Amino acid sequence: LEQDFNFNAMVSQRGVLNLYHSDAQRDAYTRRGNAMLLHGVDAELLGREAVRAKLPFLDFDNARFPIQGGLLQRRGGTVRHDAVAWGYARGADMRGVDIIQHCEVTGIRRENGKIVGVET
Repeated sequence: LEQDFNFNAMVSQRGVLNLYHSDAQRDAYTRRGNAMLLHGVDAELLGREAVRAKLPFLDFDNARFPIQGGLLQRRGGTVRHDAVAWGYARGADMRGVDIIQHCEVTGIRRENGKIVGVET
């Protein structure tokens, strides 16, 4: 996106570790991790001791919801949502789309199953 639209989306890849606190959350994170792997995204399910080795300062035993493990995405991170919106706007403008701010859309025009315009 950044290269296509020449716009800084303020991407910050610092890694993401989502902690799970129950068997149900573990199962959900296992499914999420498998879906990521199937789509080429690195993901690793960590057990309690693996999380403890990475983050020994967390309270594993006396917390209201004891940590059982986590799902690690080493390349995960954040992107500024407003920067992404402005990047899409720039890309649309470069492709000839007229963007009119504060103009109510009253309908969407479709032809052959595709959106071809909006009504204002």
